[in-house]
Amino acid sequence: MTDEELFEQAREVNFAYKHAVAAVQLEILDAGWQISAYGDAPWACPGDASRYEFDLTRRTPEGWRLDGTPLELAEDVAAWLDENGWSDIKTRGYSGEIADVVVEAEYPEKYVDLLIVDISPGEVFDAVTVSATSTCEPGDYLDIVRDQVPGFADNDPIELHDERKTEHPTVPLSFGFNDDGTPRFWNDNE
Repeated sequence: MTDEELFEQAREVNFAYKHAVAAVQLEILDAGWQISAYGDAPWACPGDASRYEFDLTRRTPEGWRLDGTPLELAEDVAAWLDENGWSDIKTRGYSGEIADVVVEAEYPEKYVDLLIVDISPGEVFDAVTVSATSTCEPGDYLDIVRDQVPGFADNDPIELHDERKTEHPTVPLSFGFNDDGTPRFWNDNE
């Protein structure tokens, strides 16, 4: 596989994975989510540097409140996941004073190895954190990064200018960066 083919494969994997996770986010909240980890930087898979994976994390905005209990939302999310092709769905709570409820699932056909939805009630505001790890795919993550970040291959990477702090689940996705350091967005013709 050429570097260009690997980059294109990684972009397709990344977009399928992010679209699947975005659909989950929309089931919880149709608004902007805080970005903790954007999810387009590949990493070596644990124990196998010849494969790569992606990680992303989103969180509901500060001030957001649950409409019911954490368990009710967890049950709704788990039912939606089941109806929409997700598998290995687990819901668990904690004992004692911890009121969080966690839903876990996977969707290998959409390159999602692990989805975690952590539902946390709070005194001032509630929070849902959605984290996901993609499936491990063949290819060296550094070869992908070399094509994502201009100058990286020459040991002179550009300065990145990604100011996104929040993102609605339906916005166009980016993968890599332009020569000016801004996120690179793609249309269907590229």
